Amino acid sequence: MARKFILIDQSIASIAGHHYEYAVHVLEAAQRAGFEPFLATHVRFAKSSHHSPWRTFPIYRYGFWAAQETAQFGLLNWILGQLGWMRFRWRLFYHYSLFGLLWAVRDRFSDFLLNQPIDRTHLASLATLIPAAVLLKLVRFLFLLLLLPVMLLVFLGRSAVRLLRAGGFPQSYLRSLFADAADAWNFAAQVFARRLTFLSWWQQYRCLVAFRKDTSRLLRDIQPAAGDIIFVPTLSSIELMGLGDYLRSRKPGPSWHLLFRRDIYPGREAAWPAEEWRVQGLRNSLLAAAPKLKGHDVRFYTDTDELTAQYNRLGAFSFRTVPIPHTHTPRPEQPPSTPLRIIYVGDARREKGYHLIPHLVEDLWKDYIATGRAAFRLQSNFNIPQGEPEAVIAREQLDQFARRAPSSIELLKQPMTSEQYKALLLSGDINLLLYDSTNYYSRSSGILVESLTAGIPVLVPAATWLSRQFAHAVLDYRKNLRREMKLLRRCCLPEMRWKIHGSPRETAVSAGVLTASYQAKAYTRLRAVPEATHLLIALQFHPTTTEAMLYVEQLDANGNSLAEVVPRLLEAGREAETIEILALHPRAAKLWIALGSASPASSIALRNIEIDFLAAPPNTPLSAVGLAYQNPAGIAPMLRELIDHHEHYSRTARAFSKTWHAYHNAASLIAELDGGAGN
Repeated sequence: MARKFILIDQSIASIAGHHYEYAVHVLEAAQRAGFEPFLATHVRFAKSSHHSPWRTFPIYRYGFWAAQETAQFGLLNWILGQLGWMRFRWRLFYHYSLFGLLWAVRDRFSDFLLNQPIDRTHLASLATLIPAAVLLKLVRFLFLLLLLPVMLLVFLGRSAVRLLRAGGFPQSYLRSLFADAADAWNFAAQVFARRLTFLSWWQQYRCLVAFRKDTSRLLRDIQPAAGDIIFVPTLSSIELMGLGDYLRSRKPGPSWHLLFRRDIYPGREAAWPAEEWRVQGLRNSLLAAAPKLKGHDVRFYTDTDELTAQYNRLGAFSFRTVPIPHTHTPRPEQPPSTPLRIIYVGDARREKGYHLIPHLVEDLWKDYIATGRAAFRLQSNFNIPQGEPEAVIAREQLDQFARRAPSSIELLKQPMTSEQYKALLLSGDINLLLYDSTNYYSRSSGILVESLTAGIPVLVPAATWLSRQFAHAVLDYRKNLRREMKLLRRCCLPEMRWKIHGSPRETAVSAGVLTASYQAKAYTRLRAVPEATHLLIALQFHPTTTEAMLYVEQLDANGNSLAEVVPRLLEAGREAETIEILALHPRAAKLWIALGSASPASSIALRNIEIDFLAAPPNTPLSAVGLAYQNPAGIAPMLRELIDHHEHYSRTARAFSKTWHAYHNAASLIAELDGGAGN
């Protein structure tokens, strides 16, 4: 009899979305490996479970996020929802309507008119603007007239207050009355505050009990035995406690494989020690569950090395990293689309950088979109019913562009099935993953994994989990580029004079190691080589250092800055090294180069620094597979480079996809889980 493979994902409510996509890949691989697959989902999946090719149990009443939310009474929740909707609509009206504009300039309307450009577009708008301004003035005047009775009441009230302040019985009476009212208000406020805490606890308790009961009912129906595998790809600490309650009174049986995919420390690794207070509750929950799991084969995983380091800091269980399974077979070499298709995949959310896309479209409009070189195909459905404010505004702006060029700007506003999602992803020539760099320092992205597997060039934030996935390919390419470019001058660490910013110390180098910190940056000044087109900076990190901030300022012969100094956060790659390359301004005569730490709580140590002045052929690509931007201002220039050198980035991305897919695939995940079972 075939062994059973049971995948429990309590958040799957439909066939759309990454949770179901993840489950499809894992269960298909389990079936190919000889397992009998089962899928357990949220109860709402019942309506669409006929699409599932496996035995499906829509049984779980709460999804992953339910334990993170505060329970609400139905009527109160509806009222708060309506108030939130009204506030949202008001913000849109106030900031993006004609009357909102007029109200903002109500006290300087004449100056506003005089500062408008005299062109056909603005003159045509005055036909609407001036009558609306007159109407607003009249409405405001009538409103002030209606306030006269109110002002009279205020005058009478102030007179009564002055009388009461004269002292005597009225004053002492009112003082006692106000004191009692204040006590009653404070009591009500305390009850309300504690009510929120109680409701949060009650919601978590309900989720804990429900997970225990739902799991018990599921396994009573399936009857797994020793050697079978139960895999939970998304789990919270609350659900782990519920599972612990269930297993405490059960005999050992199947192996349990629990995957944690959410970051628990905010920010970068250097800041984690200061954030221990945030995870103490999670640590206590895991420690409380540990005795209940004793005797059972329970394995703990994450899907990134950074998350593994975070969870292992808790000291409760041993976590290890497993492959990410929802990948497709690398697509064969094919000619690029005409025009090149730039895609955004996923819900329209601020965290995913959707609000940055209108600026990109505007920046590329004249040179790329209007000329037919590039087109945008953007998934634009909201993750919540009314959408986040930034995403709503961005989609409205993109709608305006789409009306001007419907063949070049396509917005997909409805949720997608797995087939539609796959078709969108594989149709792209460049994929935008403009994710929040703080949240994705440790967290994985399934869309990035799928893009790299398919050989699609990507644009991602630097110094995040996303950029680290192809950083070694970029490093190898830049090493080759360094050998191929014409070397005009090389400066090594022993040859350069480094100073500490804000310190009388003459040098930051001691025993051949350069040291610096967040405040006390180490800096040097160099003369530029006139024929040089690029500056290459190679850093060799000391074992105690994993990242450093690099600052480069280019100056002309008179000492005037030629461009804004953009801090660059560089991370140690393979063999503790990294290479950064940047174009030199044609008029650059002097360079100011500084290095420091990324956090006030840390310092850096570098074993070697080499700075090369290079002469490169025109239009030389500076990276491979994809590009990583340091801040939003760098997104548009990098997207232009991806378009201009698409053949190069597509070729290197296809080459990278072969080694990438060798590890990140569902078969590798099944092998990892099956290898750990029963050990």
